[in-house]
Amino acid sequence: MSTIHLDHNGGTLAFDDSGGAGPLVVMVPGAGDLRSEYRFVKPILVEAGARVVTADLRGHGDSSPRWGSYGVAESAGDLVALLDHLNAGAATVVATSFAPAAALWAAADRPELIDRVVLISAHLESAPARQTVPLGLMLRGPLAATMWASQFRKWHPAAPPHDLDAHVDALSAMMADPQRRRAVRETLIARRDGLEERIGRVQAPTLVVMGGADSHFKDPAAEGASIAEQTGGTLHVVPHAGHYPHVEFPDQVAAAIAGFREGTRA
Repeated sequence: MSTIHLDHNGGTLAFDDSGGAGPLVVMVPGAGDLRSEYRFVKPILVEAGARVVTADLRGHGDSSPRWGSYGVAESAGDLVALLDHLNAGAATVVATSFAPAAALWAAADRPELIDRVVLISAHLESAPARQTVPLGLMLRGPLAATMWASQFRKWHPAAPPHDLDAHVDALSAMMADPQRRRAVRETLIARRDGLEERIGRVQAPTLVVMGGADSHFKDPAAEGASIAEQTGGTLHVVPHAGHYPHVEFPDQVAAAIAGFREGTRA
């Protein structure tokens, strides 16, 4: 499948499109990852009849590296631009880690474009300085690729995928580029100012998916329950999974997404 590039706001956004006339599902990866994050879930959803689009964040993967900024509002604008370009009706948006904040932002600002949101391992609050400052320092310089790869491997505690080494190699290659390293760094530490107000305006149903052993959260299930309450959604916890439950247990997560889509269909 060839990469498609969308010109937007002085840069290009890279995405893949399975095509077809099925209901649209747009999948956006977490900061520091690639659209291939969804390599296991995507074919399951396509087989079930969906048209699935996977997109790289700005500055990541095959998207152009140089952008003026890399915040939540900017990523929401990128998602809106992609949905406008696809012009395929309201979509189910699946987003991971950083990306759920952007998905909810977009759903509040352009509700006609998004009719369902799946929030995987969502970080909806700005991280404190005690976390962002060390992270910002860690992801500078030539050792950033090695350090990011080391951390990333730890986030698949129960069922690391067979191709984890190859995927980590691709992430390391991205992090070796200073401009893409900046994109990852600034996306990871982006503030969430303005998000809480927008969450209150989101009308689309939400599904919150959490790994029961996600080390990003003190209590992943409690965090997921809080997010579900904030968004008026439902929670699905994948026991033993880490920050990428859809990579470790794709069949289970794909089934949860399919059930959510069927259950919320008008």
